[in-house]
Amino acid sequence: MADVTFKPYWRPLGEGSGPNSWVFFVLAKLAGHHCPVAVVSSIGGCEEESLHGVPLVTCCRRIVTILSDPANHTAIRGELALASDYYARNDLGEHRREPVELPQLNRRQPEGPDRVRPWDRTMVAQFPFIYASLLQGVALDPLSGRNAPHRPEPLATVYRDTDIEWGMVVFDITDLSAVRYGIVGFAVAMARFIPSIEEERKQLFSGLGFHFLEGPLKVIDEVRPRAAMSASEYMKKFKYPIPDYSNSHHTEDIRRLATIQLVESSALELVWPPDQDNEIPLTLTNPPVNTHISRDLQDQTIRRLIQETYRTSDLEISHLDEVRKLPDFHERLRHNMLEYSGSIGSTRSSGRLIRLAFAQNGHLGLERLKNLSADSISAALDERPDVNDSIRSLSFCINNIRDSTPAQIADALSRTKGLREICLLQSPTHDSKLLSVQLFAELASRTELLSRTNVIFAGAYSAALRKQFWLPTRSSLVPMGIFPVQQIFVRHERSNGRGFVFNYNHVHMEDGLLKPERFAAGFLLWLSTLQSKGEWMFTEAAPCFTFSSAPSSLASDPESSAQVSSILCEDLSLPFSTPNHSISSPKARNLVPGGGWTVLVSQEENRVKGVWNQYRIRFAFIRALRRSILVDDPPSSPLGPDELEVCGLKEFLSATGVEIDPKVVDLRLQNTAHKILAMATADGYPWPADVDPLSVLSHTEAATVLSEFLDNARMQKQELRRAMEEDPKSEPQVSPIRHVNRIPTNVEVYNVVDWSWYLELME
Repeated sequence: MADVTFKPYWRPLGEGSGPNSWVFFVLAKLAGHHCPVAVVSSIGGCEEESLHGVPLVTCCRRIVTILSDPANHTAIRGELALASDYYARNDLGEHRREPVELPQLNRRQPEGPDRVRPWDRTMVAQFPFIYASLLQGVALDPLSGRNAPHRPEPLATVYRDTDIEWGMVVFDITDLSAVRYGIVGFAVAMARFIPSIEEERKQLFSGLGFHFLEGPLKVIDEVRPRAAMSASEYMKKFKYPIPDYSNSHHTEDIRRLATIQLVESSALELVWPPDQDNEIPLTLTNPPVNTHISRDLQDQTIRRLIQETYRTSDLEISHLDEVRKLPDFHERLRHNMLEYSGSIGSTRSSGRLIRLAFAQNGHLGLERLKNLSADSISAALDERPDVNDSIRSLSFCINNIRDSTPAQIADALSRTKGLREICLLQSPTHDSKLLSVQLFAELASRTELLSRTNVIFAGAYSAALRKQFWLPTRSSLVPMGIFPVQQIFVRHERSNGRGFVFNYNHVHMEDGLLKPERFAAGFLLWLSTLQSKGEWMFTEAAPCFTFSSAPSSLASDPESSAQVSSILCEDLSLPFSTPNHSISSPKARNLVPGGGWTVLVSQEENRVKGVWNQYRIRFAFIRALRRSILVDDPPSSPLGPDELEVCGLKEFLSATGVEIDPKVVDLRLQNTAHKILAMATADGYPWPADVDPLSVLSHTEAATVLSEFLDNARMQKQELRRAMEEDPKSEPQVSPIRHVNRIPTNVEVYNVVDWSWYLELME
C-alpha cells in the first residue's frame, strides 16, 4: 500500500555553493518605504572572475567606505532630496514601471556568450552621483587591486530568491552617519526529483555504490528567510576560507564590517518582492513631505508670512520672533514654501526666507525648490552682519532654474566668499549634460571661485555612466592653474619571448577636475596597483577609478577615506581596441607652456635571472617651459632643462601651491613603494638590493621617455587612419573586443562603433 503521507521533493546531490553573480542596491527610506536609488550588477564567470568569498567581502567594505565618507554626503543628501519627490510623484503614473528581471544565466557555462552584456549607453541614471559611487565600489578596490565586472542597472531591477545565479547585496543610506549593509544568497546544487517513496528508496540504494548522480541546478535552501547576512555569516554559510596568500586587508575587511549594522528585513520589500504575482509597485503614494502637518490657523499664519515676504523688498528676522515659536516652525515653513514655490521672488526678503527655511548646519539645500533664479539664489546666499549662519555648502537642481543664464548663475555663486562646496544636481527625469558644460565653462572663467570651492557637476557623472564624453575635446575648457594635470603617459615593459618591449598608453586627466593634492592621493593609489591596460581581468577602465574614488587628501587614510570625484569620461568611454587591433588610448595632447603638467610613468621589469613579473616604477612630472611640444611635430632631440621642467611629487605639489607637511608626502611615497615591493615579492622571489621599487626619473631620462611617447602617439594616429581607410572586410579574424559586445569581426565592429568620432578626436 502506498504511503499517502509522502510528498514529492527535490533531493540535493551536494552541499551547494553560493551565488555566482551579484546585484547591488543602494536604498534609502523615502516616502515611507526603502526605495532604490542606485543598482549595479556584477556577472560572474569562471572561478577567478566571480565575486564570492573574500572578494565579495572586500567589495562590501569598499562600498561602505565610499558611502560613509563625509566628503560625499552633500551630493548624496542632495540626490536623496530629489529622490523623495521622484518616488512620490505618481498622480500621472509617470514613474510606474514593470519590474526588471535579471538575466537568467546558465551556471554550467561560466564563459557563455550570455554573460557578456553590452553597456547601456542610453540609460539615464536618475541619481548619477550615487550610481557612480556604487559603480566604483563594485568595480575596484585599489587597496587590494581587486577588480570585478560592473554594469549599471535600472532602478526597477528586482532580485528573486529562486534564481540559481544571483545573490544580492543591499546598502541602506537613510542615515549616512550609520550606513547599513546586508548580503542575501542561498545555496545552489544539483538535485534529483523524488516523486515517490519507491524512487526515494531507489536513490538511497544507488547512493551506496559509486554511481555519479546528476540533475538540474536548484536552490536547495527550502527555508529562505527574508533577512540579510553579515560578511562573517556569509563566509561561514558557504564555507569560504580566507586563502593563505590573502593580504591582511581581508581579515581587516571582515573586522570592519562587523561594526556595521545590518539592513532591516523591511528594507528589502521593493527590491526583493515576495513573488512575481504579488509585486509591490515601485511608485509610492506617500507625499514627499510629512502629511501630519495640519492645515490649521498656524499654517495659515505661515502662508500669510510667505506671501507678505514675497511682496516686500527686505525682511528683518527679528520680526519673525513670534511666528518662529510655533511648533515645528521650520518644517511647516519648508512644507509651505515647497507647495507655493511657483511664486518665489528674487527680492532680498525672499532670499532670507529661503535661507531661514532651507539652511541647516551651514548647508543650503535647495534641490526640491522649483522656479529658482540666479537672483533668488544670490539673495539666499547674501551675507549680512546680522546673519550668524554662514553658508559653506550649497546644492540645487540646475533644471529648476528659470529665467537665468549660466553666466548669471555663475555670478550669483561667485559673490559668496564663504562657499566651499557647490553641488549642481540634475533632475532625475532630464539629462542636463549641455547645461552642466555651459555652467562649467562660466565657472572656469571665474578661477577664484573654483580654486576655493569643490564643485560637483552631476552632468559629468551622468555622462560617464553612459560612457560618453562630457567636456569638448577640440579645445580645453579646463583652467590648468586649478586642475593642473593634463595627462599621464605610461609605458609598461614586458617580455615578448625574444626580448623586452614597451607598451604605451595615455590617461587623459582633464575631465577628472582634480586639484593638485587630490590628484596626488589618487596617483599613488594608481601606482600601487599599476598594470598594463591589456592585463586587467575585467575592465580596462577600472584603474582610472582610483583617481575618482581616492582619499580627499594625502593625510587621509586610504582605508577609511574615498572621496568620489568626476570619473575620467574620455578614458571610460573608449573601447578596448581600435579597428587596427591596437589598444585604444585617449588623444595625446600637446604640451603648452602654462598649459598644465604631464606625468611620465615607466614600469620596468627587474631583469634578474630566474625572476619573473617583478616591476619597479619610475615617474616624473614634466611641463613645457619656453615653447610648445607638439605631438605631430615633436622636437628632433631630447629637450634640455631650459625647455622642459622635470620634478618629483613633492616638487610638483610645491610648484602648484599646495601647503603640506613634506613628511606626509614622504610617508605616502614610502607606503606606496612598500606595497609595490610586497606585491612583487608575493611569490617568494627576492627583490634586488640595488633597485628602488619607486623612484623619480632624472631630467635626461624623462626627456628621452617623452620622445618615445610622442613618437608612439603619432604612430598610433597614423595606424588608426590607415585602418579606417581599409576595407573592414579584409581581415575577418580579430580578437574579441571587450566591452563592445565582444564583437568577433571588423565588419560588426564598424557597424556598432562609429570610429569616425574617435579619428576626429585624434586630430
